[in-house]
Amino acid sequence: MQHPIRNRVAMSRLPIGLLAMICVLTFAACGKKDEAAPVAAATSPAAGASPQVLAPAAPEVTVATLLASATRAVSEDRLVAPSGDNAIEFYLQALAKEANNVSATQALVDLFPLAAGNAEREIVNRNLDEATRIIGLLDQASPGSYTVSTLKSKLNAARTQMTREDERRLAQEAAAQQQREAAAQQAAAPAATPVATTPPRSATEAGSTPATSAPPAATAAAQPPPVVAKPAGENRDPVLVRQVRPTYPAAAARRRQEGWVEVTFTVGTDGSVTDVNVARSQPRGVFDRDAVRAVSQWKFEAALSDGKPAVSSLTRRIEFSLKGQ
Repeated sequence: MQHPIRNRVAMSRLPIGLLAMICVLTFAACGKKDEAAPVAAATSPAAGASPQVLAPAAPEVTVATLLASATRAVSEDRLVAPSGDNAIEFYLQALAKEANNVSATQALVDLFPLAAGNAEREIVNRNLDEATRIIGLLDQASPGSYTVSTLKSKLNAARTQMTREDERRLAQEAAAQQQREAAAQQAAAPAATPVATTPPRSATEAGSTPATSAPPAATAAAQPPPVVAKPAGENRDPVLVRQVRPTYPAAAARRRQEGWVEVTFTVGTDGSVTDVNVARSQPRGVFDRDAVRAVSQWKFEAALSDGKPAVSSLTRRIEFSLKGQ
């Protein structure tokens, strides 16, 4: 270890210019150490601070989870409602993840007639927004289906009828308002009419025959009360409440043959089906018997005409597809 006194003596022997340069370099080195300290303090975590914890990512919904949710929805009678939490939507989501999922495909085929019945019921009850939503789900489950096309036609007809009823109601309200205003004006008219005064008679007129007074003005004829339209009874088409699926012919299944049958039938006032006939089929004669046998077992809520049960004629197309087997 060097002695401090000797160091001072050695430094005193250096030239003045060299000594000044050494002092400047020493101060500069000290300044850099002081600047580095705050930087290190800023980059180091504060004492006692908790480390940042990232939330785990939400687990992806699997096909098995969607099928389980759909099964639970069916058991709780949530076939098409509420929106976002019903069996049809769960099965459609499962097919979106796995297009060839047999369970989801078969379930949609089984639930389709019941969901179509719900759509018809909403149309009859004038819940057109809900009916539109359900028909949209059915269109995804079976694109281009004859049943969906029929439901869309009924929905459009219901919208047109409601629009006409609203226009008729507004016209009746406007007419009634005009009649009330006219009656009020007529009631106020006699009070505003000035009363004619009779001038005093002269003495010469006193002995003459008194003049007959003018007859009072005839009052305006009273306006008839507004005619209130008698509310008509409810009119609606039959509503399917029970649908029996046809048996797939074994011979057609072995040949991997598909097709359809269009049948006409009558729905009685008790909702039973009679007079089932084949209108068209493709291929002809392959699925006719099974389609007629199934439709004969269907059950409806009878159509209403002015609020009374009525007989109606319907046409339905029965699809025979191997996807539903």
